[in-house]
Amino acid sequence: MDKREVFFFSEGSITVFLTCVFLLFYSLIGVAWEHARVFSAGGYMQVAARQAAMTLFGDFNKELYEEYGLFAYGGYDGIGVPECSENLRGLLEDNLAAAPEHTYRPYVDFYRFRNVEVSVEKAVLLSDSEEFCRQVEAFLKADAAEKITDSVFEKLSGRGDSVAEERLRMAEEYEEGKYDPETEEDGGQSSDADAGGALSEEDQTDDAGGNPLEFFREMMRDGILNLVCDAELLEDGTIESSEEMEGESDSGSGQDREESASKILQNLLEDGGQGIETGAIHTGAQKLETIAYADRQFSNYTKDRGRTTKYGLEYLAAGKGQEKDNLAYVVNRILVTRLLLNFSCIAADSGMQKKSLATATAIAGFTGLQPVVTAVQYIILLILAFQEACVDMMALLDGREVPVFKTAENLKMKYEEICKGSRQLFKEKASGYPKAENASAQGVSYTQYLWLLLALQPKDTIVARSYDLIQYDLRERYNQSFCISSAVCRAKWEINWEIPFLFSNLPLQNEGIREKTESLEVEYGYKNG
Repeated sequence: MDKREVFFFSEGSITVFLTCVFLLFYSLIGVAWEHARVFSAGGYMQVAARQAAMTLFGDFNKELYEEYGLFAYGGYDGIGVPECSENLRGLLEDNLAAAPEHTYRPYVDFYRFRNVEVSVEKAVLLSDSEEFCRQVEAFLKADAAEKITDSVFEKLSGRGDSVAEERLRMAEEYEEGKYDPETEEDGGQSSDADAGGALSEEDQTDDAGGNPLEFFREMMRDGILNLVCDAELLEDGTIESSEEMEGESDSGSGQDREESASKILQNLLEDGGQGIETGAIHTGAQKLETIAYADRQFSNYTKDRGRTTKYGLEYLAAGKGQEKDNLAYVVNRILVTRLLLNFSCIAADSGMQKKSLATATAIAGFTGLQPVVTAVQYIILLILAFQEACVDMMALLDGREVPVFKTAENLKMKYEEICKGSRQLFKEKASGYPKAENASAQGVSYTQYLWLLLALQPKDTIVARSYDLIQYDLRERYNQSFCISSAVCRAKWEINWEIPFLFSNLPLQNEGIREKTESLEVEYGYKNG
């Protein structure tokens, strides 16, 4: 081998060696580049996805937020959970394709994302009770439920006893004619049978001016609502509800003309007194916050919040489809509460006792049975207490406050007016009570009675009925397609994508690897605080 051949061989060896070194160095740089690119792609995707989520929820339901202070995305025009994925994907692709404006060099897509897929892993809807209560808590953070205290509920007394039931039963038998002389089985007991209950000549004067029992039946012919408000001016709308309506209508046109006064009072005490027992009150901070929120957002008979449903708080308490029925439900129960409170005052007054006994003797004395006279006297006092309750009810519906407990001095109805009761008379007497904003702390308002009735309901019932009111109102005033069960408050997405390798043919690299699949999770939505 000559020197020239050795030289060329040595020169070729160096070239091959340098080429191998260069390829190895090139592969190292390429692998490092790809790993850095893949690693940074996840961060870039996370930033882009976060911004897309913010943009998505930036298009929140403005009517829902402005009217009720509740934050949610969609809920109308078919926008719900599925659209969260589709719309976020579109926003994400726009963010990934964004390029700087007015660049001097052509913009290079450094990451080249492919096959981007977005799916909702978890979504929290406004119809979720816990989410709703969280937002209500935030809405009322400043003064969550200061006005709703146990003192409102402590103002109420209990109901009657077995003695009262016996007297009502006996009075009903009297009105049905069981004790008329011609129907008595023993054929004629004398008036001395009521020994011990005789009145002096001075006390025998009947000041009622008629038969209170007959007058009461006549007064009740058009129903309770017509006694305490102008029923023709009441709202008569129908509320769309997802829950089944309970019970029958409470706003009937009137009473059966053949029903006795005692029977009417029995029905009133039984039906109107349901759910008034303070022992059944459901307590809890979330419950009070929900009631306070409802008081701010929904209308009632004395406060118009500009909602489609004028008796919203009444609906929360009653849950009936007809607006008038909800009002009647509330009125009946408040009326019974006022009747019992007033009766405890009237029955304890000696003057009322004497006058009612004189009237009862004039009406039922012919029976010669002291228990019957006492039962009729009891009904007369109940009728007077009922009329006083009608005055209270008209005052409450007029935005006034009435004393929780009455005394003989502040009773509005006089015994001599027991056969003159009418809506006009009740209205005149109700005007003597102060307006709620000018009243003392010892009074109670219509709104406070509504709080009591709402406190008797479970929290979940109030929340479900609140959904009905919000959905019904927004449908009527803004968009018929609104559905509260589709409104998304918070969502968690899973995002998958592929990123191709730019140096896919590097030496010493697996030829089967052409792209890498990555994924991440992004969560965004309403947060309290």
